[in-house]
Amino acid sequence: MISIAMPTYESFGRGVEFLKFHFELFLKQTYQDFEIVISDHSLDDKIENLCKEYGEMININYARNPENRGNFTDNTNKAIKRCKGDIIKILFQDDFLRDDRSLEKIDSAFTDEVEWLVTACEHTYDGVNFGRLHVPAYNDKIYTGNNTIGNPSVLSFRRHDDMPLFDERFIWAVDVDLYKRLYDKYGTPTILNEVTVVIRLWERQMTHLISNDRKEAEIALSTRKHEHIEK
Repeated sequence: MISIAMPTYESFGRGVEFLKFHFELFLKQTYQDFEIVISDHSLDDKIENLCKEYGEMININYARNPENRGNFTDNTNKAIKRCKGDIIKILFQDDFLRDDRSLEKIDSAFTDEVEWLVTACEHTYDGVNFGRLHVPAYNDKIYTGNNTIGNPSVLSFRRHDDMPLFDERFIWAVDVDLYKRLYDKYGTPTILNEVTVVIRLWERQMTHLISNDRKEAEIALSTRKHEHIEK
């Protein structure tokens, strides 16, 4: 089974819109052995009510998370910890599956020797027109901010009791730090050169909300952290 770990929140009035878009795509998946694990930072009940509505049609594991509201890193970890599947897929609320075979492609790529997998992605501004193909690759200095893998929504990994989680000190460098630790534990990722997700570009995505000072400070922390390990 694939568990889709999804942190949610009001998302500036578009949370329900984005999530409903997700659910309609999940209904069409050719691979149906999955659960959607939602950790919700919302203050209102709109996302919870939507989950109840679609929970009659798809497997949704919903929980409200009142802790550390606004810290999406903590919220993502809360979702991961509740996952029951052999494979955990990260999927942020803004992003979405590319087509009805996305989960089937990910499941097929997880042969016995695969521990973590990253896939190609495309980008969209309107949810309809797709472009800017990105094919992931690992590099030895990824922890310094040279993110050749991309958004965590391209990531899937096997569930283990001791699997790495996101470092909750990070918001901006959270992905490159995790990629480095996954590499340290499991080796290079398996690359699936097929598009399975679409990254939504809009004015309220995390990229636009974090100050340059915060970004620089996190990259500096990630660099110190991993170069200390390597010495």
